Amino acid sequence: MKTIRASHMRIILTLLFATIIVWIGFIDHNSIKEHITIAYQLHRLEREAEFYQAQVNTNQQRLDDLLTDNDKLEKLAREQYYMKRADEDIFIIED
Repeated sequence: MKTIRASHMRIILTLLFATIIVWIGFIDHNSIKEHITIAYQLHRLEREAEFYQAQVNTNQQRLDDLLTDNDKLEKLAREQYYMKRADEDIFIIED
């Protein structure tokens, strides 16, 4: 029976190790590449969630201001929606 030399065993183990590293790193569904991609997506979505939460807070503050201050509500209605009182005329001047 043939015996495997130490140098052949070293080559076989090196190839086996390299194959495992390539498999774990790139091919497998739970690969390192997939983990990095998912971590990047998670970070991007967390930043997006923070942005939208800030938008919600800003809009909630504006809504509270409009519901409590009639002058601000009237200003918004006049500037954004060109509303007027019954006895007024509105002239829109564009630059």
